[in-house]
Amino acid sequence: MFFLNLMFDFHTHIISSAPSLLNVPLSETLMSYPEGVKLSVGLHPWDVEAHWRDAVDWVTSHARRADVWAIGECGLDKVRGAELTVQIAAFRAQIAVSELVGKPMIIHCVKAFDELLSLRHELEAECRRRGAQPQPWIIHGFRGKQEQAKQLMAKGFSFSFGHQYQVETLRFVFTSSHPFFLETDDSSLSIRQIYEQAALHLGVDVCYLESLCDPRQTIFRSLVS
Repeated sequence: MFFLNLMFDFHTHIISSAPSLLNVPLSETLMSYPEGVKLSVGLHPWDVEAHWRDAVDWVTSHARRADVWAIGECGLDKVRGAELTVQIAAFRAQIAVSELVGKPMIIHCVKAFDELLSLRHELEAECRRRGAQPQPWIIHGFRGKQEQAKQLMAKGFSFSFGHQYQVETLRFVFTSSHPFFLETDDSSLSIRQIYEQAALHLGVDVCYLESLCDPRQTIFRSLVS
């Protein structure tokens, strides 16, 4: 499928007319957005509280919408948020939503990669029993080093890079022919600036990078109307 505008912003908190995946806050009522904007809905680990099940019910109620392409951002954070056991319970509930509706997960992870890997292993074992394939998990704003990326890639994780990343990690993922994406998150930089920065570090043409990093041609292919 051919897209006139390939510069897709994989994760953003800012509404624009550019093709993007907009993270919708729990407090916001879903409304109509510009045609190119698709949505992700999820319970961020910073927002996990005692009544997190109500929040996950909200996520579940919107997860089947045609303009919702992913569950998240959700995940684990050992620096900020509720007790890790509570975060894990909320995250497990959202894994179930992702698998139910067949949509990828966008993950926020801070200093909890061992737990994240364990949960992915748990999901893969469950999917094997059912004869199914687990949904993709994409770590957004990834800033880890090459060795960490290698470990995560071996377990099927993909990455979205913002304006801050380890250059050697980006190059390693690129040369490994492993899927990756680019995002603005809450940066003041435009998605064009981030694509240009990444293209410079990789020594490739921006147009090539646009096509390579377009999730509409990979993990979101089945959701493109």
